[in-house]
Amino acid sequence: MEKVLEIVDNYILILDTYGNIKFCNKKLLEKLEYSIDEIINLRFDKITHNGNNNLQEYIDATEESNNFTKDIELVLYSKTKTELHFFGKILVDNFKSEKSIMVILKDFCEKTYTREDLEKMLDNMPFNCWLKNTEGQYLYINESYAKELNDTRINILGKKTNVYWSKDNSDSFTKMDREVIETKKYQLTESYSKEKNGSDLWVEVYKAPIFNSNNEVEYVLGFTKDITLQKKMSNEVDISNTYLNNLNNILMSNNTKNNINDILSNTGENILKYFGCDGVSVILLDKEKSYLDMSISVGASKKNKVNEALIKINIEELHKLSSNLEGIHNINSIDNKLLKVHMSKNNIENIGIYNIEFNDEIIGFLVITYLKGNTPKFNKSDYLKTISRNIATMIKSRSLSKDLQEEFNKRRKIESELELFLDISVDLIARGSIDGKITHINNNWQDSLGWSKDELLSMNILDIIHYDNKDTYIDTKRSLNNDEGSTVCKLLCKDGSYIWVELNYKVLRCEDTFMITAKDISKQKEEEEQRKILEEAMQLESLKNEFFANISHEFRTPINIILGTMQLMKRNVDQNKIHWDESLNLESHINYIKQNAYRLLRLVNNLIDITCIDSGYYQLQLGNYNIVEIIENITLSVAQYTKDKGINLIFDTNCEEKIIACDPDKIERIVLNLLSNAIKYTDKSGNIYVGLKIEDDIVKISVKDDGVGMSSDKLDIIFDRFKRIDNNLNRKCEGSGIGLSLVKSLVELLDGRIYVSSELGVGSEFIFELPNKVIQDYSKSILDRNIPKSTQIEKCNIEFSDIYSYNLT
Repeated sequence: MEKVLEIVDNYILILDTYGNIKFCNKKLLEKLEYSIDEIINLRFDKITHNGNNNLQEYIDATEESNNFTKDIELVLYSKTKTELHFFGKILVDNFKSEKSIMVILKDFCEKTYTREDLEKMLDNMPFNCWLKNTEGQYLYINESYAKELNDTRINILGKKTNVYWSKDNSDSFTKMDREVIETKKYQLTESYSKEKNGSDLWVEVYKAPIFNSNNEVEYVLGFTKDITLQKKMSNEVDISNTYLNNLNNILMSNNTKNNINDILSNTGENILKYFGCDGVSVILLDKEKSYLDMSISVGASKKNKVNEALIKINIEELHKLSSNLEGIHNINSIDNKLLKVHMSKNNIENIGIYNIEFNDEIIGFLVITYLKGNTPKFNKSDYLKTISRNIATMIKSRSLSKDLQEEFNKRRKIESELELFLDISVDLIARGSIDGKITHINNNWQDSLGWSKDELLSMNILDIIHYDNKDTYIDTKRSLNNDEGSTVCKLLCKDGSYIWVELNYKVLRCEDTFMITAKDISKQKEEEEQRKILEEAMQLESLKNEFFANISHEFRTPINIILGTMQLMKRNVDQNKIHWDESLNLESHINYIKQNAYRLLRLVNNLIDITCIDSGYYQLQLGNYNIVEIIENITLSVAQYTKDKGINLIFDTNCEEKIIACDPDKIERIVLNLLSNAIKYTDKSGNIYVGLKIEDDIVKISVKDDGVGMSSDKLDIIFDRFKRIDNNLNRKCEGSGIGLSLVKSLVELLDGRIYVSSELGVGSEFIFELPNKVIQDYSKSILDRNIPKSTQIEKCNIEFSDIYSYNLT
């Protein structure tokens, strides 16, 4: 029996009637992290949660019954105190010929559904679902999709889309499948087509890849959802305002007609057309006779007698009824028996009654009816309320003519006051046509720009907008989605000067009109410029402070070393030890002095060069030289030094000779500086690569190392003056933060550019590009350049002087 219990897929725990563990299969042992020896004869409450008191109750209950079976939820603790949740059964059985309690468990989160369950679920979903292989063959479809394809599932499986869809649709579906497979990403789109009856069909299509164990697309899962109703609803929302305006225009533009019923009939016909209802009626209240009277009926309302039922209803009750029937309601929700009977007799299934009221005074009712089979697609109660209010306004308009005249006079007065307000406003206010013709301005335009009113009214707005700002107006005129906004621009004054204005605009395209208000901000602009200058001055002052702090350090260190060395030499002289005794290491002291003197010289040279470049007095000594030879000689001049440091220096070029216009001294300064940086940050056994490539119209020179590298956030400031990657004064490699800035300036003086790529812990590569050109005046060209070796060594000594491990030659 134990062998059987070991191979079952459940967790098995067997207790004796006292609650001691007598058996635990390997699957549960692994879950609990116990060994078999540790768990046998252990009390069950040692591995159970305190809340499992019901287990003890079940154990007690087994003493009275041999057929005990109970469902149970159980929380156990592993050996490492991990909380484990299970569900299962507890029952009584014999184990090794003794009455025992068997606990059969499963993981609480274990899947208990089958493939059939999933397919049933998909069949009941309100959308189409399918699964294809990468060849486009259907492997699964749900019931909804099978109905749409008008075929059985058995026939559809294994076939492709071209069997059931038109060529255009099939090609579109196949293309989308390929995109999902190739990109390995889901696709979501909307598709439009015509149904067989000619009606529109919009669907939302979702397709997603399903991967195998090798992360390759094995299947394409697809869903489609009918969104035709949402599209129509959205379209209705878009056109409703336009159509509602048309209805309102019909009402308000014809309110002087003698025959009010003609106007109402016209309105009713439009309501029938727009709302898709079957009948429209207007029932008006005769105040003198205190009863309701029919005014107009259109559509099915002419034939049925529902309106007669409404007329017989008490006015107050009808008012109450209309309040309860706000919106369109089904016959089953009608409480009034008389109305319900007449609706049933006249085959009316839905009705809406809306108050026609003016200033809270009931004038009548607007009645909308739908026959059976014509269910309203969506409720347009708010629109109908608006129409009802406008009907009331139209009916009341004649009796309110005096009030309207007074309102008209008030409006004229308000307009006059507004015009006066605009004239005394401090802002510039203008109106014109969309093409820019100015049609109205206030007096401030003349005061601010100096042009007369007639001059401005004869202009186009583009005539006075600064040419840098004209594109904003032109773009606004062309764009249909940019009808209002604000901008800052300059306007032309009559004396030729410009003023800065903050300009707000609104375009009324339906009226071919633009409106402008502008405020003179010239003073604010001037203050802003002054503030900017002040901020730049403060920033410059900050840079100066940082510069002098670095310079102080740079001067102090070599001077102290020089003084210390000189003091040591002086003491040796005083003690008569000045002779060349190797134990005194006098040569090393002298080299320290030389190196730090070179450091000072390099710093001074750099400062002088920067000053000259900034002031525009720096001159190049250009000539036509073999750039390959120059770069190769520079590399060779430092080869011995890099070899002594254990660094491999490699030079490579794709051209043996290339004559270009350059200043060899400046090229030397650039390359030695870049090599100095590379040596500083490259450890022993590292590599430095110097490369030269000719690419079309440029010469590309690179210095690459596999040293410490830089983080990406440092690359933007690496060429900034006085900026160092490490600003600490205690640093391995000295420098003032001038070198790379000077290199960049020299490269740019040679009409080139320099850039860097680097990765922290991998290394850096500095590349500068020079134009591949020569000087046409050959009388000034010097092709050969012979430099004494001592001069070359001295230049290296100067450029490498801030590397403390550098040994002067």
